[in-house]
Amino acid sequence: MATAALNGWHPGEISIQRKLGYASAVSDHWSIVTGFLPEQHRLFHTSHLPFIPITTLDEDGHPWASIVAGQTGDIGFVNSPNSRTLSMNLRMWDGDPLLDTVKAWLEERRETAPERFLTAGLGIEFSTRRRNKFAGAIRNVRRRTNSEYQIDFEIIEAIGNCPKYINIRKLIPHPQTQPEVVYRRQHLAPRERLPEEVIQFILEADTVFMGTIFNPESSVSQIYPSHAGMNARSGLPGFIRVSPSDGRTVVIPDYSGNRFASSLGNIEASGVAGLTIVSFTTGDIVYLTGTAENIVGPPALKIMARHASLTSVNITGFTFVRNALPVRQQSGTVVERSPYSPKVKYLVEEAESQMGGAQQHKAKLEEAIQISHDLAVFKFKVVSEPGADDLKVRPGQAIVLDFMDWIGPPQYQHMANSAPGSINDDRVRTWTVSSAHEQKNAICFELTMRKVQGGTVTGALFNLLRRQNSKKQDQRTLFDRPISADIVGVTGDFFMGPGKLNMLLIAGGIGITPFLAMLSALAARGSKIDGDVALILATREPEIMVNLMKPALEMMSVAVNINIDIFSHTANVNVEYLNTTCRKIIVHTGRVTPELWKQFPRDKDVFICGPNGFGDSVTDGLRAAGFPLTQIHREGFY
Repeated sequence: MATAALNGWHPGEISIQRKLGYASAVSDHWSIVTGFLPEQHRLFHTSHLPFIPITTLDEDGHPWASIVAGQTGDIGFVNSPNSRTLSMNLRMWDGDPLLDTVKAWLEERRETAPERFLTAGLGIEFSTRRRNKFAGAIRNVRRRTNSEYQIDFEIIEAIGNCPKYINIRKLIPHPQTQPEVVYRRQHLAPRERLPEEVIQFILEADTVFMGTIFNPESSVSQIYPSHAGMNARSGLPGFIRVSPSDGRTVVIPDYSGNRFASSLGNIEASGVAGLTIVSFTTGDIVYLTGTAENIVGPPALKIMARHASLTSVNITGFTFVRNALPVRQQSGTVVERSPYSPKVKYLVEEAESQMGGAQQHKAKLEEAIQISHDLAVFKFKVVSEPGADDLKVRPGQAIVLDFMDWIGPPQYQHMANSAPGSINDDRVRTWTVSSAHEQKNAICFELTMRKVQGGTVTGALFNLLRRQNSKKQDQRTLFDRPISADIVGVTGDFFMGPGKLNMLLIAGGIGITPFLAMLSALAARGSKIDGDVALILATREPEIMVNLMKPALEMMSVAVNINIDIFSHTANVNVEYLNTTCRKIIVHTGRVTPELWKQFPRDKDVFICGPNGFGDSVTDGLRAAGFPLTQIHREGFY
């Protein structure tokens, strides 16, 4: 007889809810979990899903996340004869962990502990981001052919789940599969690493299915009976990390959700988890299981840069099967990323290689010049720890700053459709450095910054400038109480090298910032450098942009021949005073057109920075004009 859904949060769930600081906020939310499938859930599972992730346990009691589907990969392989039963007609393949459970049922069910057949599933519809969870146990198995089985699941828990991080895909049946087990290691040796191709498979994933188990101590088993759990974790590709040092510890960041923390609660209690990753383009599947731990607060920050809650799974067994899932992403369609997914965070042991190793510096905001109502130049002084490496920035590179200590973390919100990025905002921002440093130790730097509408960090900086600024525009403002940000690192392959130059620089609006650094660097090099530079700038603020370039242009060596064409809605800007025999500036009324690129030699190195649409249009025009793709370098907005 099935038990009631829940009698309250179990000890593991309460433990992690307390660690995360919201136990009181969700103390009575356990009552939302039902002990049966609501009618809409029954319809959802039977009429919307081409596959279902299912939690199953191996003979050692370790959870795995299985993947079940029908023979052809079509929707409709699930039936629901009543509100407590899901009956599935399944096509199974060698390597899927549920197959071992099915064999145990058919061969040894009378001698096997009942916990062996606990299960849980996740109905997830990728086209709509809808998902519903259930938990229960296997109640009957019938073998139909060598690869087909009918399995009846008794449902004792069901709940709808939030769609926040699901990446939208269009999936279609793909019945012509030929599953092949490439690796199968139920028990890894103590220091054995995962194969490199499996690690790469994990690092490229944007979704992982997580199987968990709760086995209570006997003293509370009547109140909190054993049960399994299944859920999905999703993000941008690369959000799951693998420890480079041991090649087997998988780290998954915990993003803001409904705060129930059921999967994390099971891990808190049991210390184990199963992880499964599917390639929806190839049908390949990696199944993983291992010991698991939730890590919160300062210990988490020592593992993953700037992320204070994560789950670490040390893999003890895995299986890799190629061409198994009879469902694929439709050819020609693209994945629509969830707007709630935060940027990928790296492990601390990865951070040095990813961000250039600048981990021992702070940026202290000292002064600023407000150029317009939404444009300003902020100057930061670099404060370094004793013995820290030099902070080196090449002309055109960007710097990554962490403002969490100043602004503080965002307040909890379950959903925020008008500003989804605010949910997991880590207060880390990247800006192109607009001052030139020539890869020498930077003791200060400038950021030419536009205020982003609704932007948390730029909003705070411009508000600080507004409160402090009693002067007119274009005059320097000193800050009485400077704020500091951690310098996460220096990044970007978009920079100007040494030697003779032959460049075509193309900027859209504030995309001029890397070129301000390049022009300043050219001016500082003096007669040591020569070359030919063309700059194309599309802007609504031609006068402001000319004033930003003016100091570098006036200092430029006569050995550099520079031509600047500015395209704007107005040509009423005085630039004649800046023109010389080696420097020519022309302001055009109108937009940049593809015909423009035909006038430039094809041997120029091209650098493009601006909004994505602008960059795409320019790239298409350049390629149509005969510029090879290898000579076109792009930098988007951070």
